Amino acid sequence: MHISELRIEGYRSFEDAFVVRFNEALTVLVGENGSGKSAVIDALRLLLLEDEYGRSGVTSSDFFRPINVPALSKGADKISLRCVFDGLKEEESVALLPWLNALDPEKAFLNLVIENKENERGRFKRNLWGGESSVALFEWDLLEHINCVYLPALRNAEDRLNASRGSRLGRVLKNLKTEPEAGQPHPLEKMAAEFNEKLLREKTIKTANEHIRKYQRESLGSVLGQDALIQFSETSFDRIVERLRLLFYPQSSTPGEERQQDLFRDLKENSLGTTTSCISPPYLRSWRGSMNKTRCISCFSLRNPKHIFTLSYKHACCNTSRGWRAKSIHR
Repeated sequence: MHISELRIEGYRSFEDAFVVRFNEALTVLVGENGSGKSAVIDALRLLLLEDEYGRSGVTSSDFFRPINVPALSKGADKISLRCVFDGLKEEESVALLPWLNALDPEKAFLNLVIENKENERGRFKRNLWGGESSVALFEWDLLEHINCVYLPALRNAEDRLNASRGSRLGRVLKNLKTEPEAGQPHPLEKMAAEFNEKLLREKTIKTANEHIRKYQRESLGSVLGQDALIQFSETSFDRIVERLRLLFYPQSSTPGEERQQDLFRDLKENSLGTTTSCISPPYLRSWRGSMNKTRCISCFSLRNPKHIFTLSYKHACCNTSRGWRAKSIHR
């Protein structure tokens, strides 16, 4: 199965319905600035609920407006997106049964319409459905069969690789996560719990905890006072990896070589291009790993290939039979 085409209407620079057709293996989008390459990539992300766009992703400026009208004008009445999945095998047709084309069981549709009307919370009304009927009940679990990985140009690579919620480094580690045995915590979670136990026995932390509790009782009393505890707060796998950050050493290591840990430096001391190259190979590796999981299709979207070095580029161009990729080359 692969994505064969994407229909865009009312989104950014696309006023009328515009259809982009994709190859089964690799598709490269090339064009001058402002021709809509980024809009195609972002429309696909929006439709497939790729990470960041799964949360929001749409502002008033995303609705098409002609260049001869005021910048603050409302824009198009709606954004309409349709994705066509083609070449479905029998098991894929069963998995995506509610999305199937009634006349061709080897095709499935995913649709999204966003109305240019904001609710009380400033959000635009959305309608996401599979197949032909927009009134059919949408089964959100079916989106779990689609893995969409997006690698941007990372012009602010340093910020995106630092410890923060939703960091790109954290997302790479989540994609590479190995599941523990049923009912068992992940090894990282066990290590965090053991670290917290040792931390509470450390003299400085122990003294600080006693002082905090004492001042709480003295200032607020036993009724309004609260208990407090200093410890490493991230105890789940997802939260732990989001607090990790990437360090670097300016020389490459040889296979099997273990470099002294205190020699590694903060990314602020590194160059932008080299910092970006640090994250590209893990992204490609995690995307390839996802193809071995129980998903019908794996989509890798790359904003700018100049950040992908030779080794990563080879990874992007091989094993194309089970997935689809789109590269947007900016000139």
